[in-house]
Order: sequence, then structure tokens, then C-alpha cells
Amino acid sequence: MVELDTARGVRDINPSEEMLREEITDNFKNIFASYGFVPLNTPIIEKYEILSAKFAAGEESDAMAETYKLEDNGKRKLGLRFDLTVPLSRYIGMNRTTKMPFKRYQIGKVYRDAPIKEGRYREFTQCDVDIIGSKDMLADATCINVAIDAYKTVGVDVEIQVNNRNFFIALMIKEGVAELDASSVMMSIDKLDKLGVDGVLADAKQKGFSEDIVQKILNLLNIQGSNEEKLNFFKAMLPDNEGLAELEELLSYFKTSNVVFTPTLARGLGYYTGTVFEVYAKENKKIGAIGAGGRYDNLIGSYLGGSRDFPAVGISFGLDRIVDVLKKLNKAKLSKSRTKVFIVPLGTKKESMEIAKKIRDAGVTVDIDLMNRGPSKNFQYADSQGIPFVAVIGEDELRDGVISLKELATRNEEKITVEEAIKKLT
Repeated sequence: MVELDTARGVRDINPSEEMLREEITDNFKNIFASYGFVPLNTPIIEKYEILSAKFAAGEESDAMAETYKLEDNGKRKLGLRFDLTVPLSRYIGMNRTTKMPFKRYQIGKVYRDAPIKEGRYREFTQCDVDIIGSKDMLADATCINVAIDAYKTVGVDVEIQVNNRNFFIALMIKEGVAELDASSVMMSIDKLDKLGVDGVLADAKQKGFSEDIVQKILNLLNIQGSNEEKLNFFKAMLPDNEGLAELEELLSYFKTSNVVFTPTLARGLGYYTGTVFEVYAKENKKIGAIGAGGRYDNLIGSYLGGSRDFPAVGISFGLDRIVDVLKKLNKAKLSKSRTKVFIVPLGTKKESMEIAKKIRDAGVTVDIDLMNRGPSKNFQYADSQGIPFVAVIGEDELRDGVISLKELATRNEEKITVEEAIKKLT
């Protein structure tokens, strides 16, 4: 006898939750398409050298340390993708004649061999939109607007925190961090939410960096105020910084409280170059980020040896995190079935199957009894599955050219023609 259990960090998703996930992704696809994005599908398995390139995730990123490593029968090194951005970059590198801008969306599973805790899994689904070929901040603003609109479809009002890597690194260098060390210090500061100030200082010290300098940078980054006030503060320190100029332009597209300049935001992946952003549910930010992304202008070109410029920006929504958030906010609408009417044949299987097809062809979801149960048990079954209507079709109904249609919520029952039933059900 085999002990039945899932592998650690993965899970089965029951029909009720999977229907909710499909509803979310269907809504997201409609939003993505409304902004001009087209679908792309890339493999789950990639060559390990694609995933492990130093300009991809980055040597200090959690993603690289958490990559699942494989080997095929030919002893070739492979890995499971840890995001959808690196495979997209590989795709563009292989298809260099792609017309720009290339606006793609993808919804797919990714894998990270990470520590397991609430809301974090080793197999999870990401919903990504990316724009390749444009350096304009309007592209970054488009990704942010997509996020705002996508989360509206699931009833979640979001705050999108934004920052810029160019500004972040310039500030560290100004405060005494060596240019070669800036990215590593930034990775330490990126752990602020997880480790707190003391943890960041300890992490920086372990790497050999000055705790005093890191503390000073943290104090500067902790500035409070409006987006404009924060920008003006840092512009006085770094008057000609390109990153701040990009931030100022990006923020000018938004006059709402949904978009907030957050100087401590860094993002852990090494390929980000400019804008970075994270998405939080306004009603409960403690849940953590439910989406994230940024600009990665060098990633695609790096795969090609720097022979061509491919500016890029994108944002990713974690489907599993979204479902968890909806549950915590009591906004998860779970159902057991999508069936609108359940047909109970009483000695009329062939005829009932034909009637079911006629109703189904009219756009109504239909199920039919396969267990040869009587009306009472079938009513109980339909009610337990949340199916709103039951149609009983016996020999008397066939003779009279009607069906007995019962609405379970009201217990109202009527004998009507199939055509009348279709009008009622659509």
C-alpha cells in the first residue's frame, strides 16, 4: 500500500477553488487583451544556463538559490522556470525579428524550492504582462494601470508601491557605498520587510559592509510625506539623477492614492534596471505583496552578448496569493458547480440526452443524472452542488411535449416546453 500524499510545497486544488481561479484568470485575460496584449506560452523546463545566467536572477537572489535543477537522459543540465520573465527574454532573443513593441501576457505555473509558510508554495501560478521594445515611462504606467484594473475585477482596491533602481544605487554610492557593492547592499535592504532594521544591518555586516552607512541609508529611505515631497527631498540630494526623473514622469500619470513612491523598495531579482513596483491590497497590506514587477532593460540584450538593445518592463500577479487574499478579505466566491440545470431522466435517457443537447446548444450549462437515482435523491444532489434548476423528464412529460422544471431556491415547479425553459434559463 502506498502512502498517498502530495510532494512538499505543492497541493491539489479542489473544483470550487479552481473555478474561482479560472474566473479570475478569465477576467485578467479580458483586461490584458483590452490593453492590446497578446498571449504567449513558454516551456516549464529551461536549459539551466538560461536560468542561471548572472544577468538573469542574479547571484544573490533567492530565486537562483531556489531553482529546481534537473538532468535529462543525455546528461544535459535543465531547470524548472522560477518566473515567466526569463523565458520571455529567451523567446525574444530567439525571435529577434519580432515587431516592437511586443506586448505579451502569460499565465502559467512556476517553481521555487523555497521555505514553506502561509501563502507561499513551491508550485504557484503567475499572471504576467510585459512590454518589450519601449523605454518610455508610458509603458511602465501602462503596466501599473493594468494592475489597478485587473484587481478591480476581483473586488480588491490596491496600492502600488514604486521605486527606481537607478535612484536607489545612486543614493547608496553618494552615501559611501562602493559602486561594485551597491547591488549587494541593495539586496540586503530589500529584506527590510522580512528581517527588520536589525536583520538588514546584520545581513550587511555579514557581507562586510559598514553598518553605519547602511543605517544612514535606511534613515534617508524612511522619509515620510507625499510623492511630491519625497521626490523633492531626493532631487535636492541627487539633482541630475535619471532614476528620479523617470520616477517623476511615471508618477505624473497618476493623481490617485493607488500609486505611492516607496524609497525602500528594491525587489530581489538581479535583472531589474529601473522602475520597480509591488502591489498590495489596501484593506490588508500585512498579507504581503500580491503582485510585483519592474523594468529590465538589459536582460534580453545580455543573452545576445549586448549586441542589441531590448528595453522591457512588466508586472506579475500571483494567482495563489490573490485567492488567499480574497479568502482573508471574505471576498472569495466559491461554488461547487457551474451547472444551471440538472436533468433527471425517468425512463427517458435517449430523449433526455437530446433535450440536454438542445438546451446546451442555447448556451445553458446542463448536467444529467448518470446514477439512475430517483427524483428525491437527485433534488438533494443538485441542491448540494448549488445547481439552481432541476428538470424532470418522464414519459408523461414527453407525451405532453413539456419538461417539469423546478427552481430549488423557491421550490416553484412548472411544466413548460423546452423552448420556454431555454428562455427562462438564459
